[in-house]
Amino acid sequence: MKGIFMIRLIATDIDGTLVKDGTLDLNPEYFDVIRQLRSRGVLFLAASGRQRESITKVFTPVKDDIAFISENGTCIHSKDYQYVDVIQPEVVRAYIDEARRFPGCEVSINKDNMGYFENYGVYNHLVNDYGYRGKMVDDIGEYAEDVCKISMFHHRDIEKVVGQDFLERWNRIMHVTFSGKFWIDCSNKGVTKGSALKHFQDDYHITPDETLAFGDNLNDIEMLQRASHSFAVANARDEVKAAANFIAPSYKEDGVLQVLKAVLRGELC
Repeated sequence: MKGIFMIRLIATDIDGTLVKDGTLDLNPEYFDVIRQLRSRGVLFLAASGRQRESITKVFTPVKDDIAFISENGTCIHSKDYQYVDVIQPEVVRAYIDEARRFPGCEVSINKDNMGYFENYGVYNHLVNDYGYRGKMVDDIGEYAEDVCKISMFHHRDIEKVVGQDFLERWNRIMHVTFSGKFWIDCSNKGVTKGSALKHFQDDYHITPDETLAFGDNLNDIEMLQRASHSFAVANARDEVKAAANFIAPSYKEDGVLQVLKAVLRGELC
């Protein structure tokens, strides 16, 4: 087994990987483990489709010790570097117009650490359950400047509601991915959690062999592909398990925490 001095960067998804979707309650044991990893020079990245404000609330005790990949990789925030990838406004408006046509779907747009909503249901869910910063408006299309991510929500199963035709057409010009059973997220082509992780690897001269990553859903695959030590949690989608090199116990069993503790002991399980 190879130990702590090999692992220099750890990146983990949140929903379905560390916690139940839509919650803020992380096992407090994670905070001490993160502090120990940082004391040994390991860079820790929280990588999520969530807004940075929401991620910060999950990691409040160690928020100054970690870096953030938010909005599915469109926003990067660390002490040394901040970046936001922006979608062209005309593309934002065209996507919104088509997304609104699906019955029961609620569309929102995301800027750096701020969300805009025209449906109270998704506004209430993200602001009150996820801890987002958000604003209700009459028409999100009027706020199409500086948008980094567009989200579609359906309370049952968005994959069945939207269908493959919509996904295939929009994926020719954008990056459209499922972020869970209820969510589809859209960003610029090539902008993913994986591309954001690559920024940190390049900037800190860290190789995939020195990288450990965890995920559970389709929007985590590119990130897992940037890490030789890639783990899907047991509750992950089959496609994610196929993309990962290892399987960790589910979030219900704190599977990621178990692996991190193994890293601190100088082993990978």
